[in-house]
Amino acid sequence: MISAINKALMQLTDPAFRSVIVKSLIYAIVAQILTFIVILQLAGLIPATDWDWLNSIIEVMSGVGALVVAVIIFPLAMSAVIGIFLDDIADAVEEKHYPQDQPSRDIPLWSSIYDALKFFAVILACNIVVLPLYLIPVINLFVYYLLNGYLLSREFFQQVAVRHHEMKVVNRLRKIGNMEIFLTGVAIAFCMTIPILNLIVPIIATATMVHLYKKRAHSSSGRALMNVS
Repeated sequence: MISAINKALMQLTDPAFRSVIVKSLIYAIVAQILTFIVILQLAGLIPATDWDWLNSIIEVMSGVGALVVAVIIFPLAMSAVIGIFLDDIADAVEEKHYPQDQPSRDIPLWSSIYDALKFFAVILACNIVVLPLYLIPVINLFVYYLLNGYLLSREFFQQVAVRHHEMKVVNRLRKIGNMEIFLTGVAIAFCMTIPILNLIVPIIATATMVHLYKKRAHSSSGRALMNVS
């Protein structure tokens, strides 16, 4: 895991990486604004009560809740957006470190966009469900890192591996040393809580998962599974 992360960090100056960062940042900001607006609109559907003071509290809490979710979701939204440009990052890593391997198959743009939107929807839904737990000190940290660590590790690995295999093979590869992949996801989730750094974490995460995927694909078990694809 450490070796994979280190290789990813060393490649941050790659032009392909910089291009994805700029494009993803723009789209992620738009996604965050839309998320904030949608949550406020949903909160507006809450029926008014006969007590003005209670209505005021609900209105304030709705605004605070929308802001909290938007802040939490921003780095995760950027992760989802980067999924659209995944091939640029993965190709750059594979060309530099694994030129002898078979090239990946082409993934249609519409499929990448669909997967990115689906990933964002799952992330958003799961975090909204556990939102009450985020208000409990200490527990909120465990919930955030474990939940999003699992989701991020699964999604990033799947996104890079599916470029080479069908899903049944991807799932089998992911189960090889799956604790390493999960801990990588937790590390990703942790880094996403660090301002500024969280803007490039998805890039590092994608590159890291390419190395972890290749490690499994090159193993004896991985080669056996690859023959199934």
